[in-house]
Amino acid sequence: MGMDLNNLRDIVVLIAFVALIGASVAIALDAFQGEVTTDGFAYNISGNGLQGINNATGFMDTIGTIAGVAVLIGIVVLAFVSVKN
Repeated sequence: MGMDLNNLRDIVVLIAFVALIGASVAIALDAFQGEVTTDGFAYNISGNGLQGINNATGFMDTIGTIAGVAVLIGIVVLAFVSVKN
């Protein structure tokens, strides 16, 4: 099973979807954390959740850069292949 542009599109959509979910949950937790007592259990738990989201999605910018470069390389390669044929 080779890699083609359809697979690449699916991977990019998946990365964007995960980033959107992470951002949405982070926004909700941040808003929740602003509504609770700063030294309470809920504040600490929401802070831990925000840290976990940051740890889980911290690599997204690197993956986005790699995916962007891969798309550009793929376009250049396809352009040269189609010119040769």
